[in-house]
Amino acid sequence: MYDLLYISKPELEDAAQKELLEKVKTLIESGGGKITNTDIWGKRELASLIDKHTQGYYVLLQFEGPGTLNREIENRFKINENILRHMITIAVPKAGAKV
Repeated sequence: MYDLLYISKPELEDAAQKELLEKVKTLIESGGGKITNTDIWGKRELASLIDKHTQGYYVLLQFEGPGTLNREIENRFKINENILRHMITIAVPKAGAKV
């Protein structure tokens, strides 16, 4: 299982944020993945400037899928001008959680 955290441009309207999220979900599912959790954090202050932005729109997705899917996500996010930053990590279960 993987965690995908991405930060998108805060000036995107709600409809554009939802459309971006749906595109990411479609990308994961079409690559053989399955989304297990979606957590929308919304607009938050950035620790430092990113492309002249002081805020970003945060979304955390947990998904299962083949490792090759991570490379495809990375490639797509690099060319998407609305994604400021992203990070994919292996999900670590919480203490006492059933796996």
